[in-house]
Amino acid sequence: MTEILQEEKNSANIPAEVPLEAKTMVITQTKNKEKAVGPRLVCTSASGKSKIIPLKKAQLVIGRSVEADLNLQDPLVSRKHGVIEKRDNEYLVRNVSTTNPLLLNQVAIAEKRLYTGDQLKIGNTILAFVSDRNEDGRQFGFGTGAHGTKSGRGFWFSIFLLLLFTCYFGYFQAYIPLRVKWALKSVSKQIKAEKYDSAYKTLEHLLGSDLTQDSTHQVMQRLADTALAITEQKARSKDVDAAMSYLKEYLSEYGAGKEAEVLWDRLDYFRLTLAHRLESAKKLQLALRQYSSIKEDSIYYEEAHKAIRRIWLTHQQQPYQDQTLVQLLKKADANFQARQYLKPVNQNALVLYRAVLSLEPGHKLALKRIDQMKKFYRNNGEKYYSKMKWAQALSYFERYYLIDADDKKINKKMKFCRSKLAYARAALARKSKRSKTSLKKQSWRKSKKERENEQAEKKREIEKLLEESGAESSWIMQYLFEDETKKSDPDKPW
Repeated sequence: MTEILQEEKNSANIPAEVPLEAKTMVITQTKNKEKAVGPRLVCTSASGKSKIIPLKKAQLVIGRSVEADLNLQDPLVSRKHGVIEKRDNEYLVRNVSTTNPLLLNQVAIAEKRLYTGDQLKIGNTILAFVSDRNEDGRQFGFGTGAHGTKSGRGFWFSIFLLLLFTCYFGYFQAYIPLRVKWALKSVSKQIKAEKYDSAYKTLEHLLGSDLTQDSTHQVMQRLADTALAITEQKARSKDVDAAMSYLKEYLSEYGAGKEAEVLWDRLDYFRLTLAHRLESAKKLQLALRQYSSIKEDSIYYEEAHKAIRRIWLTHQQQPYQDQTLVQLLKKADANFQARQYLKPVNQNALVLYRAVLSLEPGHKLALKRIDQMKKFYRNNGEKYYSKMKWAQALSYFERYYLIDADDKKINKKMKFCRSKLAYARAALARKSKRSKTSLKKQSWRKSKKERENEQAEKKREIEKLLEESGAESSWIMQYLFEDETKKSDPDKPW
C-alpha cells in the first residue's frame, strides 16, 4: 500500500523558499501493517497542512463555492473548479472551470484518468490520489505470444495462419497505433499554434479510417480537447451564443462518447450564464427555457432548479399584493386545513403564507404553518426512504425542496434516490436487451440494420438533451407550472 505523508515544517532544516511539492514524499508500507482504506485524496494546503478525503461518493466537486464537496478558499480556485468521479470502475478528474487551469502532474488537462500517485494542483493546493485497488495502479508493458506446432500435414497450413496473424497483428497493433501517434503529434503542434480548424480536420480524417478501439479513444479525446479550445476562443470574445451553437453542433455529432463529458459541462455552464442574464433582464420565459434544459447529472442542475423555484415564488405572490393580512390568513388557513400545501398553482397554502410574511416578516402563525408543511413532507420522505421505496421517498423530498431548497441533507437524499432509480432503470433495460437477444438466437455479430438502429437511438437521445426547452423532462417545471402550460399568454414565463 502506498501512503502520501507531509513532512512537518522545520525552520531549522527546510528553508522558507522550498516549494510545497518538494516537501511531499512517498513511503511504501507492507500490506500487513494497515488495512486498505480505499481510494482517497491527500489534500495539502499552501501552509503545509494535510487532510485525507475518502472518495466514497460517485462524484466529488472541488471548488471555492460552499456547495462544493471539497471547499478550497483560494482566489485562484473557481467556484466549481473540478470534478472527480467514478466511471466504469475508474476514477477520472475533469476541469469544469472556464477561467482557471487544473494541473495533473504539472500538465493542464480537461479530463484524464487518475492513477495512484498522481498529483493534482488546484490554485495553491496539492491533491494526491492514492488507492489500494490494483486497477488504479499504472500498467507498464504488455506481453503477447504466438507459436505454432508442427504437424505432418498441417505444417504449411500452420505457417499460413502464422503469416496471416502476423500481418493482422502488425497492421492493427503496430502500424495503426504508430500512424495515429504521428498524426496526434502533428495535431498537438497545430493546437499549440492555435490552428484549431486544421487540427480538427486532421482528427476527423483519422476517425474515417480503420482504427483500433484504443486509437479511436485517443483521437476522440484529442478531438474533444480541440473542440473545447475552439469553444473557449469563442467565449473569450464574449459571444456566448456562438459558443453554444458550436457546442451543440459538435455534441449532435460526437456527444455520445465519454470524451464529450467536459463539453456537456461547458454547454450547461453557458446555459446557466445565459439564463442568469435573461432573468436579470426580466425575460422570464427565455430564462426558464435555459434553466430547465440543464441536464439532471450536471453540477449546475441544483443551482438551475433553485432559480426556477425562485421565479415560481415571485410569480405566485403577485396576485396577492393588494390583499390585507386578514384576507390572506383566511385563505391560507382554508388551504392548509384542506392539505393544499403546494397546489393548485397560485392558490396554495405555501404561497399565501409567504404573502403574509411579505407583509409581516415575523408572523408566528405563518412561520409555524410553513414549518408544519416541511415536517409533513420530510417525515413521509424519511419513512419511505428507510423502507428503500425510492420513488415514493423522492416524491415527498421534491415537495420539501419546493419549500426549503437549502437543506443539504434532503438534497443529498434526493440525489441518492435518483441514482437508485436510474440504476434500477438501467438494470431493467439490460435485462430486457439480454432477453430479446436470447429469443432471437442471432449470431454474436450485429447486423448493419441493428447498428444503424442503435446509432439512431443515440442520436434521438442527444437531440433531446440539446433542446432549448426542458419543460418536458424537468420535474420541477412539470410540477410548478403544469396548470399553466396550456395557456399561451406571452407575458407569462412558460
